Amino acid sequence: MMLGGAAPQIGWLLFGFGTIFVWGFAPHADFSGWRFRAGSFARTAGQSVGCVQTHFTEGGSESSPGTPIYENHYRYTIAGQELGGVSYAKGRCVTGGPVTVDYLLAEPAVSRIAGMRRRPLSPLASLVLVLPAAGLIMIITGLVKGRGYVRLLREGVPAEGRLIDKVPTNMRVNNRVVYRMTFEYTALSGAGRATVRTHQPEWFEDEPQKLLLYDPGDLEKAQLLGSFAGTLELGEGGQPVARGSLAFLFVPALVVLGNAWYVYRHWIAAP
Repeated sequence: MMLGGAAPQIGWLLFGFGTIFVWGFAPHADFSGWRFRAGSFARTAGQSVGCVQTHFTEGGSESSPGTPIYENHYRYTIAGQELGGVSYAKGRCVTGGPVTVDYLLAEPAVSRIAGMRRRPLSPLASLVLVLPAAGLIMIITGLVKGRGYVRLLREGVPAEGRLIDKVPTNMRVNNRVVYRMTFEYTALSGAGRATVRTHQPEWFEDEPQKLLLYDPGDLEKAQLLGSFAGTLELGEGGQPVARGSLAFLFVPALVVLGNAWYVYRHWIAAP
């Protein structure tokens, strides 16, 4: 119930697909610019000791490979101590000669060649977080709703609902209009309503009344049996019997195991 349904599964797909780009780009983004603010750093003369081309590029298209990012190595001396560093720049390779080095007054070993950055990519690379963040929101929303579904399964009271309203929304799924359908039911303590959104309204119109479960302590919390994830039926004693599908576990398990494997291999087991 907590992992099933279209929205949570799509959320897991977005999160899993997005983390591929997160691991590939976000760790290489340079967020150190704020440290080199006025008054916190000084400049000194340094010496370039060569550069190499990274596998990163900026810009480009299908017909253009883009501008390569170069890794520039340099040395400099502070208070008699020789230090070294690496800076990155788009299309700029300093193979030798003097360079100007910015270094932090509090940490002279933290430095960069003036006008360059300490990581291959700019902070804009962090935009790759948008996709997995959207997926994570859908996952959390699904888990919260799923807890409510589980509570209804455990404590809910069955009733029959009658369709009283059917309104088309601005959403479409598989090129079909999504409808907001409202059902009214009679509880032990009064009348309540349950709402469902679906692009297959015929599922809820094939019978004059549809079975639902409601919270006796809050009549606003009710759910039609046909809108639960998996298969849900009422048993002989009137209690709900859920038959979930293990297929709902496939995508979440794949995403969790895939990310755990990457973290272990590149962060924990890395030499």
